[in-house]
Amino acid sequence: IIRQFGLFSNLESQQIQENAQMLKIKAISNLILVAAVIFISYYSSIVGINGETQATVSRGLSTAFTPAPYAFSIWGIIFVMLVVVAIKDVRLAFSRKEEGDYSYNCWLTLALILTVAWTIVWSYLLIGWSLVVMVGIFISLLLAVLDKRPRPVSANITLALYFGWISVALVANESAWLVNIGWVNDNGQGWLSDPSFSVMQSALSLVLFALVLSFKQVKKGLEPAIFVYPMVGVWAYIAIMVKNGAGNPNLLVYVSAFFALILLVVAGYFGTKWNASYSAKSKD
Repeated sequence: IIRQFGLFSNLESQQIQENAQMLKIKAISNLILVAAVIFISYYSSIVGINGETQATVSRGLSTAFTPAPYAFSIWGIIFVMLVVVAIKDVRLAFSRKEEGDYSYNCWLTLALILTVAWTIVWSYLLIGWSLVVMVGIFISLLLAVLDKRPRPVSANITLALYFGWISVALVANESAWLVNIGWVNDNGQGWLSDPSFSVMQSALSLVLFALVLSFKQVKKGLEPAIFVYPMVGVWAYIAIMVKNGAGNPNLLVYVSAFFALILLVVAGYFGTKWNASYSAKSKD
């Protein structure tokens, strides 16, 4: 019996060591993946891939719904947060603690891989496929949010930022695809022309935000940082207003202002809930 117990203890100890080693590999791999995403993103924006930068492709497929260029600087904040939580995971994996709350899960890792794939596909002007990949990123981030394993608050802030911007990007990508296949014209005639088309896209974006926020599991998954998600929508709507507000503002400007106000109220509501419920035991 003693020998059997000793054998069991050795096997358990070996399993613990293997699990610890796997956590280290995963944490380092995620940090390297984030670095790769950042490098490819900025390389494609500054140098370009296939002779195209992300901006030049966007300009060729732009609609009034496409936010002002400065809005895309939010990627810098998302990247910083991704690096921060990845480093925290590495530190946790190499600590002597047997348990801890890790920021990354397989779905977030998949979203990062798909983000790299999207950058390449977009640069090669495969707009239809870029929309398919964007849907994949959206679903991956949704599943990352719904993952029930505990995460630190910084991870939820990161997810809320990332998921929020992809919610905007999904509609913008769909708009670009419709332009690419020739369904949207710029002669001001018909319902598939600006500003009417972009007003519909703006409304579609709001519906998507509302749909996501209607699920209890999403709100629970992003607690207490759920207010960050609608704030990303506010950021996007303001950028749409800035782009279209010069000179003679069109209907899209007023609609975007109204939608931004709606999301701002929603964000304020969830923000007050954070202040009311956040406690010392939730420290990150």
